[in-house]
Amino acid sequence: MRKLFYISLFIVALLACEDREPEPIIVPEWLKPRLTELESSGECYGCRVQRWTYNEEYFYHLYCDYWSCSNCEVYKSNGTLVEWGETIDPVDFEANKYRPTIVWECGDELD
Repeated sequence: MRKLFYISLFIVALLACEDREPEPIIVPEWLKPRLTELESSGECYGCRVQRWTYNEEYFYHLYCDYWSCSNCEVYKSNGTLVEWGETIDPVDFEANKYRPTIVWECGDELD
């Protein structure tokens, strides 16, 4: 009986694991001019872009450590700037965003 339990537990564990191909981490073309502007200004130290998933869509969060606001520049996957409270509920976004991935940090190549 104990063996049967462990075998069934093992099978459930195998079936429950997702077999996902890792997605390539690329900087979207529409974001490259903004990052180039930051690099050219000499003020990109401490800046990074994180990609989050929210409502099955990617959002790109550009943030620099010296900025006074935390969600100043958040873009939808098509490059439109998020208008908090109008297009996206900020509380719901913070509570339900997941899978953070660093896409770019100051000094990274923009290929």
